[in-house]
Amino acid sequence: MTNAQLASIQWGVFLSIVFLLPQLLFRQLTFRGATITVYASMLFSATFLPVQTAPPRQSVQLVPFQWIADTFRDGQIAFDQMTLNVLLFVPLGAMLMFWGRRTIGQTALIGYGVSLLIEGSQLLWANRIFDVDDLITNTTGTALGWLGALAAVKVYTRVTTVVPQRELVSAR
Repeated sequence: MTNAQLASIQWGVFLSIVFLLPQLLFRQLTFRGATITVYASMLFSATFLPVQTAPPRQSVQLVPFQWIADTFRDGQIAFDQMTLNVLLFVPLGAMLMFWGRRTIGQTALIGYGVSLLIEGSQLLWANRIFDVDDLITNTTGTALGWLGALAAVKVYTRVTTVVPQRELVSAR
C-alpha cells in the first residue's frame, strides 16, 4: 500500500467520524445512515485526498483498458490501482441492491453516473486525472457489488427457508 493510499484511508476515517458524530449526538444515527456516511467519506477521500503535489503526466486519459499497458510498463501498481477502483464501487452496488431495489442495469447506470461525476470533478481538481478506465472499472465494481448482494440474498433465503420434512409412510 502506498503512502498516498494510506493517507487516503486515514482521511476517510477522520471524515467518517466528523460526519457520524452529529448523527450520534442528535440520536439520528441508523445503520443505513452510518453505512452511507462511512462509504461517502471513504469514496471522497479515496478519489480526492490527499491533494497531489506533483502534477500528473497527463490530465485526461481516454484510451480504454490503458491500465493493461500501464501494468506492463509500471508493474503491479497499475493493476493494484485498477483492482482498488473495482473494489471501491462494490459497496455502492450492494447498497443499491439492498436498499434501492434497483435492477442491475439501473445500478450500473448509477455507478457510471457517480463515477462520471467524480472523474469530471477531477478535471477541475488540482493534479488529478480524468481516466476512462476508472469509468469502466468503477461501473464494473458497482455491477459486481449488485451481483454479490443478490447472491448473498439468494444464499440467505435458501439457508433460512424451512424445508418441510416428509412423513415416513409405513410399508404394509
